[in-house]
Amino acid sequence: PETHNKPSYAATMKWRLDGHYTKATLKEAKLRRRVDPTEDMEKQENGRSGTNKGNTRPSISHRLNQIQKLLRKKAKTVKARDIIMAVLVVFALITTYNAMYERNIVFGEKGALTKFIINRRRNIAQTQFYLHFWTYVDSGAEKTWHKAKSYYETQKPLFEKAAREFELHPYWTRTKIDRIDAGWYEMIGLRAKAMADMYENENRDDFRIEKDKCQMYKFFTRNEFRTAKIYGYWDDYQRFTDDLFNGKAIPANSSWPNFFKCCHLTQGSSESTRMLKSEKWLQENKEEMKNFIKEKWEYRADDWERPWAKDMNKLTDSLVPGIMVQGPYPMSLQDWGQEQTVLELKVETFWGRAYLASANFGRDTIILRDGSIEVFPSEWENRVNAHVESPYNTWIREEGHLERVWDLAETAAKIMGIDQVRIDIFIKRGDPDAIAINENSISSGMGYRAHFEFMPKIWAQGHVEKWYKTYEGASKDLPVYEQSYPKKQCPNQHLITKPPPYV
Repeated sequence: PETHNKPSYAATMKWRLDGHYTKATLKEAKLRRRVDPTEDMEKQENGRSGTNKGNTRPSISHRLNQIQKLLRKKAKTVKARDIIMAVLVVFALITTYNAMYERNIVFGEKGALTKFIINRRRNIAQTQFYLHFWTYVDSGAEKTWHKAKSYYETQKPLFEKAAREFELHPYWTRTKIDRIDAGWYEMIGLRAKAMADMYENENRDDFRIEKDKCQMYKFFTRNEFRTAKIYGYWDDYQRFTDDLFNGKAIPANSSWPNFFKCCHLTQGSSESTRMLKSEKWLQENKEEMKNFIKEKWEYRADDWERPWAKDMNKLTDSLVPGIMVQGPYPMSLQDWGQEQTVLELKVETFWGRAYLASANFGRDTIILRDGSIEVFPSEWENRVNAHVESPYNTWIREEGHLERVWDLAETAAKIMGIDQVRIDIFIKRGDPDAIAINENSISSGMGYRAHFEFMPKIWAQGHVEKWYKTYEGASKDLPVYEQSYPKKQCPNQHLITKPPPYV
């Protein structure tokens, strides 16, 4: 058939894009495209000659105009009920999100999504991959890592010597570890699993040395360690509430502020500690405080921030609720920020010897046995773990606080016969002898930066190579929280050359 009177493919496409087409026309154009080789040859000739008969692809502005026309056409068909329905859907979505945020369902400060992100972030931050990654990015991070490695190498023989003289309570020998290069969270997870197994199979509750604050403080006072004044313990929240507001819980001549604590809630995420600012404040906030006491009494610990939550929650679920009230500890001026606050050093010990301390003041301060004070002043240095030597709070070293802090932490760890424990100690500027134990932790989640890689090696190697001796004394079958130095019933009696002088 003759083809020269038929429209070209390009003309057909232009016609189509202008909206003048039917299905039959398109079908005819496609068929013609398949059987008309002359047009392809013509295009090839144009390509070789550099000529162009025009671009048939629509411009962006043309497409936008087409979309605009379509939207206008659709808008004419929208009815009032459609608008109302759309508004209701948006309102329902916003309301649902707000409700889920306020009630911590998926969203919110403790929603499932938030918990997952925090848990993963904290787990990643202590991995070797994360620590090594920043050493390739920032020279300061590399310097910090090499310093931590050098510090570990100088401390390792001292800790091996300490461990070979150390008597480990049988409860702590059950941690199953078979390699030295375990991570920090891995070691705590293995300990948590061992404790959960012993509780389920043998009903051992030695974990109460930390997970039950009432038992923790009774252990401290039994062994004559100084603590901030303890006004009492309660096992009935109604009786405590009555005593708190009728003046029996806190004597009339007491100093303020004082502190309400739940014995069965030790995780920071439980937010169970409340400062009682003054007697007047207590009366002004009576109803709110009553609700808070009841809420925390009924609350059960959930260590959701940590990967060992499953095993630790088995332990804390077994605890009987309890309440205690504790008095204040003197405040001191700390140089960074020039503020008055209670100063606390959290000391990590292994095999009865202190390794380092982290501080609750300054800029993420870490203090080493050699007196070095590491801080991470900027947001970048904080992120990449690049420290600088602190020009602030050097009085801690100069006034002789560190020697007393190391000694106090080591004495507590020896009485407990424990392979690893963090001992938290209050210090007072200008008075090194005023130190007092605050709390302890057997599942520390503090941020140790580059030291995360090396501290667990000290802990793990003692187990893998059996550096320690197993305690075989008279109180070996007693729970850890019942060990008593004054009664000569505790591990490492022979290593405690300075009995607890902090009464």
